[in-house]
Amino acid sequence: MFKAVIVSLSLIFAMSAYSQPDVELRYSDLKISLPSKFTLIGDAGGSDNILIIRYGKEKGKKFIAFTDMANDKSIEFGCPVNVFFQDLFSGSDATSCNEKNLDIFRETFITNKDVEMWSVGNYVVNYSGGKDKSFAFISGKDGKLVKVDSDFLSKDDYKKLLKGI
Repeated sequence: MFKAVIVSLSLIFAMSAYSQPDVELRYSDLKISLPSKFTLIGDAGGSDNILIIRYGKEKGKKFIAFTDMANDKSIEFGCPVNVFFQDLFSGSDATSCNEKNLDIFRETFITNKDVEMWSVGNYVVNYSGGKDKSFAFISGKDGKLVKVDSDFLSKDDYKKLLKGI
C-alpha cells in the first residue's frame, strides 16, 4: 500500500510539473519564465556565456538564446556595455561611447525595426523586433547586460518571458 501511495504521488507531481505552461530559468541572476515543452538546452561553452533553448527538432530554428554581455571584450564599446545599449536605444547624442560602433548597432537594431523600451524591477529592457529575429537587451545599473534573441518570440512573448526578472 505504501509503495502504491508513493508511486501515485510521484506520478501526480510529475504530471503537474510537466503541465505547467512556463518553466523558471535562472540565468545571470535573472528569473526568466520560459515557455515549456522545449526540446533541447545547450551551452555554447567558452567565455561567451551563451545558453540556447530550442523548441523543435530542426537545428537553428525556433530558439531562444541568452548571452551575458556584461564582460564582452570583443567589441570596443568605449563605455560600460550597459551604458552603450542605453545610449543606443535612447537615441542620445550626448554619449561617451564609441560613435562608430553606435552607428553600426543603430543600423542593426534600430533602423526599420519595431523598437520599445520598458522597465521591470531594477532593469530596463530594450526590445528590437524585425522580420525574422527579435532581441531584448536587459540592462541594470550594476553593469549587467543580458541579450535575449529568438526567431519566433513576439514583443508580448518577451514581456511575458521577462515579467519577473
